[in-house]
Amino acid sequence: MKKFSILTTVITFIALILGNLVVATDSGDACGTTWPVCNGQIIPDLTDYHIIIEYSHRLMVPLLALLTFINAIGAIKKHRKRKTILVLAILSLGMLVFQSAVGGLNVLLGTPPGFTTLDVTFSQVLLVILVLLSYSLHETKIELNQVSWSTVSMSYRAFVIGFVVYVAQVILGAFFKHSRASNVLLDIPAAEYLIRSESIANMIYSLHWVATVVIFVAALWYVIYATKFKYHKLLAWAYLITILLNAVVGFVIVITGNVVLASSIHMIISTMTMVIGAMILGGYWFKLQKKTITA
Repeated sequence: MKKFSILTTVITFIALILGNLVVATDSGDACGTTWPVCNGQIIPDLTDYHIIIEYSHRLMVPLLALLTFINAIGAIKKHRKRKTILVLAILSLGMLVFQSAVGGLNVLLGTPPGFTTLDVTFSQVLLVILVLLSYSLHETKIELNQVSWSTVSMSYRAFVIGFVVYVAQVILGAFFKHSRASNVLLDIPAAEYLIRSESIANMIYSLHWVATVVIFVAALWYVIYATKFKYHKLLAWAYLITILLNAVVGFVIVITGNVVLASSIHMIISTMTMVIGAMILGGYWFKLQKKTITA
């Protein structure tokens, strides 16, 4: 069951990357509103890369839905007595329903400005839940003594604060782009706008960078303790590096005018950071435990 859960998580990650590419390349309308087929055809015109990206994402979604459903039902059936697994499995099903409904509406409504933010939010939350569900299926535990456990717990509290801010930052960043506030700030024309005020666009952008500072400080704190006490060291460094890469690419987007390549890379790195952060949480919640003191 654990291997199948990991497979489901990997497919979800790939589907999100494709979804990110759809947004970054403005391919959301390439297949029209005839969902789930493309422009009314099962095999559309594949000479247009926009159609290839959008249709690949559409084909991936049913596979993701099937795997997520099987994964959740299997986890519930096999581990129904473990409350955490039961809750995560049910949450994955619920989030899949919400994400699918929002994604379908987004296509049928012609991707109105700002609406894709909901799609991004539910997709990222689903990914986090699936990562946590995979970790919850681990049977073996790593025991820590009282001193190590106290230190680990303290550093994880700092990490959790930073990770929560990171999730909020991803949602805020998605809203910044999909509301067309980024177009306002960078003075790039758009067909539709949800936000036209330059002051509001600047405020959202400023909040995004303030969040980046908080996230970086929390990640750096976590890296110091993870390196010193040798737990989740590789994940801690990977998390910090992807955060730094996110910031660099975000700066490049502003300087270059929000080019397709930079936007695509930014979204892919953001999704990778989300996975790494969820893995750190999963490892702490489901693989580490305080050593029981016996008399």
